[in-house]
Amino acid sequence: MILKYENEILDEENAGGHFYHVCQGVVQEKGLPIPSAEEPYECPDCGIDLEQEDFLLAQQRGWS
Repeated sequence: MILKYENEILDEENAGGHFYHVCQGVVQEKGLPIPSAEEPYECPDCGIDLEQEDFLLAQQRGWS
């Protein structure tokens, strides 16, 4: 598991959620935006590349 997605608690139709990178078994406190298709997010600590499709899978499943 490398990404965690949490829905907002707001009871609104357009409420979104937040993505968090799980780096070396620890959920990072700072949320991540979905990267562009051309530029994946690269973690400076573990070096993993997170692509746009990884974020979409995490959103569908809650974890990816």
